[in-house]
Amino acid sequence: MSPERRILEVLGRSAGGIARHVARVVEGLGGRDGLRIDVAGPADLPVPMGAPVLEVVIPDGPVRGHPGAVKRLRSIIVGGRYDMVHAHGLRAGIDASLAVRGRRGGDGTAVPVLVSVHNLMRPDILGGPRALVYRRAEGLAVRLSDRTFAPSVEIAEHLRATVSGAADKIEVLHLGVGAAPLGLPPAGEVRRQLGLGGEEQLVVTTARLAPQKALDVMLEALARLPGNVVLAILGDGPLEDELRSHAARLGVADRARFLGWQDEVAGYVAAADVFCLSSKWEAVALAVQEAVVLGTPVVATDVGGMGELITDRVSGRLVPSGDPSALASALADVLAFPEEGARYAAAAQDRLERDFSTEAMLDRLRRAYLGGIDEA
Repeated sequence: MSPERRILEVLGRSAGGIARHVARVVEGLGGRDGLRIDVAGPADLPVPMGAPVLEVVIPDGPVRGHPGAVKRLRSIIVGGRYDMVHAHGLRAGIDASLAVRGRRGGDGTAVPVLVSVHNLMRPDILGGPRALVYRRAEGLAVRLSDRTFAPSVEIAEHLRATVSGAADKIEVLHLGVGAAPLGLPPAGEVRRQLGLGGEEQLVVTTARLAPQKALDVMLEALARLPGNVVLAILGDGPLEDELRSHAARLGVADRARFLGWQDEVAGYVAAADVFCLSSKWEAVALAVQEAVVLGTPVVATDVGGMGELITDRVSGRLVPSGDPSALASALADVLAFPEEGARYAAAAQDRLERDFSTEAMLDRLRRAYLGGIDEA
């Protein structure tokens, strides 16, 4: 019988997308081929992991590691005799790499660290000291890692260009999202729950209510659309009160439905006429991939690696970030011509199945977890 290979997934505070990805990895690989996969992260992760969650808090803040988090991770790694650590996000990657220094796994070899960079923040958006801090975090996370995964070609190319001497350790790993869930509620039932009649059209977004998602721009786009268009916002976050006030100032408070955090979002997304994402920066947003799986047309901002899945006027609509008029125009086009939206959705599904396969992602990680860095 082959010895058990122990893998530790490490993540910080997650709005849901990264946590859902980690949960898929645990579900897809845990308990198979001799792999044991545990999770280290905050106790209040927004989705169930399907594996023990060993509590560690990786705070935002200084780039050079968080002593408390590093100490806690070191205790977890030594106590669990993990053979490999896979950290998700820059700060989790830095702290995990510092925690494993000088440590050896159950097989007696050094414990390698994989780091998945899930996002790319543009310096022209961050600006000033924040941009410098973020770039330092990128460089440190990549250099300390044994292998860095980027979720899109665009992010991989950015890291290779900006982190000197690290090009050979940076690889693309598209994040698959799996099949559409079974047993979704009928679209009519979801719409009735939202108080919608036959004349209303439904736009849905799933997003953390935080600056990155630029929901103020989405509300401004809503104000430019006809009065029968309703926006359902699924998510919570620090800007909720500010966004509610903004909706009231724009005169769309009755059409902007803040539904808060929802454990199950697929029913809402499947019932929507359009899924919208207005982010300032993204990789290839998991929320968009999930909408594509459900067959819902997508209107999104042309940021990060979004263009690797959505081609404008072929598999959805892409618009510049920060432009409510362009966003409103694209939404209006898809809402006015549902047959065109259906064609976009079908083309996006074809692209997703070809280039963003969950099976390919899991197979890549399985080989890395079993075979070590040479297989990553």
